[in-house]
Amino acid sequence: MTSLLGRVGQGVGRVYPHVDRDVWLLRRRLAVRAPMARLDAVARTLPLGRTRPTGDVHLVVVVHDGPDVPNWKVAGGNHFYEVNQSAVEALGADRVTLFAVGRDEPTAAWQERLIRTVADVGATHLIAQIEVDPNQHGQWNWDVVLPVLSRHWSGASIGLMYDSAYEWLRIRAHRLGRQTRQLLIAELCEPMTGFVRAGQYEVGPMTMPLSQESIAAIDAYVAGQPKQYDVSFIGALYDYRVEMLDRLRASGLTVAVNPHRADDPATYEASRTNQPTYLDYMAGLARSELTINFSLANGGPHEQYKIRVHEAALVGCIPLTDDGDRTRHFYAPNEYQFFGSIADLSDVITARLADRDQLRADQAAARERAHELSRSDFWGRIDVGLQRRGLPVLTGLRPPASP
Repeated sequence: MTSLLGRVGQGVGRVYPHVDRDVWLLRRRLAVRAPMARLDAVARTLPLGRTRPTGDVHLVVVVHDGPDVPNWKVAGGNHFYEVNQSAVEALGADRVTLFAVGRDEPTAAWQERLIRTVADVGATHLIAQIEVDPNQHGQWNWDVVLPVLSRHWSGASIGLMYDSAYEWLRIRAHRLGRQTRQLLIAELCEPMTGFVRAGQYEVGPMTMPLSQESIAAIDAYVAGQPKQYDVSFIGALYDYRVEMLDRLRASGLTVAVNPHRADDPATYEASRTNQPTYLDYMAGLARSELTINFSLANGGPHEQYKIRVHEAALVGCIPLTDDGDRTRHFYAPNEYQFFGSIADLSDVITARLADRDQLRADQAAARERAHELSRSDFWGRIDVGLQRRGLPVLTGLRPPASP
C-alpha cells in the first residue's frame, strides 16, 4: 500500500510536474554560494586575464577516467586518452596540459588546483566531461568551478557529453550552460543546438575522437583478419536488445552475438563484466561482414549516432542501423545500411550479402571514410562551434563535408 507521504508526492507531481528538478535547482543555488565565494577569492589573485597572441592556444584536458586505469593506453578504449592524444597530435605536446583528479581528492582541492593550472599554463581552452566530476562518478560540482572560471578568464570551456538521453544529466548541463556563455556543449550522440538558449549553437552529434596512434595500432591488429561472421551484434545486452535479437533468431537469422568473447553472456550484467580488450572488440568487428547497431539510447527514447557505427566502418565492417537521421550525416548510403524494423532486417541482410564484390567495395569505402572522420571530425566540429559562438578557435581543423 502506498504511504500517505507517497500519495502526497504523487499529487504534487501531477500539479507541479517539475517539482523534483526545481527543488534540486534551488538546493544547488544554495549549495554553491560558499564554495564559489572561496574560489572567486582565489581566482582574483591569479593571472587569468592575460591574453596570448592570436592563434597561440593552449588546451587543458580534464581527464574523465584515468590516467591511473588499465585502459589508459594506445588503443585501450579510454575515450579521454583519445581526447588527449588526438589533441596532442593536432596542437603539439607543448600546447596540451593533462589535468587529472584523484579519486579521493576533495572537491574544493581539485577545483582550486584546476583554476591555478589554467592560470599557470596560460590556457585558452579547457575540455572536460561535464556530466559528472572527473574520476568521481557519484558527484557533480561543475556548477561551482566553471562559472567562477568564466568570470575571470576569457577562454572557452568545451563540455563533452555522452549520455544526454538521461534527463538528470540534461538538467545539469542546462544549468551549467545558463551560468556561463563561455561553455560550448559537445555531445557525441545527439544534437544540442537550442538546448540551453533558443538558437544558441552547440555541437552534436560528432565522431568519437580516435588518435592516429590508436588507429595505427588497430589497423595493425586487425590486418589479415578473415571474415568469419556474416552478421554480428557486439555490445551491451540491454533488455530491449535481447528481445530484438531473440526475434531475429526466431525469424531464422544467424547472428554472432559478442563473438570476440570467450564466454556467452546472456544478460546486461554479464555482458559488461570480464570484457576482452578494446583491440579484441575491434577484431570482432573486423571479422564481421555486417554488424547490427541499435540506435535507441539506454536512457530514454532518443535516436543516437552510436560510436559503434564509426568503429565498425573503421575496420571494414558495414554497420546495419535503425537510426534514420544521424548516420546519414557522416556516411554515404553504401557505407552503412538503414533498416526500418526488425521485420525488414532479414531482407536487408540478404540483399547486402548477395553481391560480395560490391560488399567488399563498400567496406573499403566505409573504412576510408572512417579514417577521414577520425582525423578531423571531432576537433573540426568543435572549432566550427567555437567560431559560431564567437569563442576563440582551437585547432584550425574543419570536419569533412557531409556525404
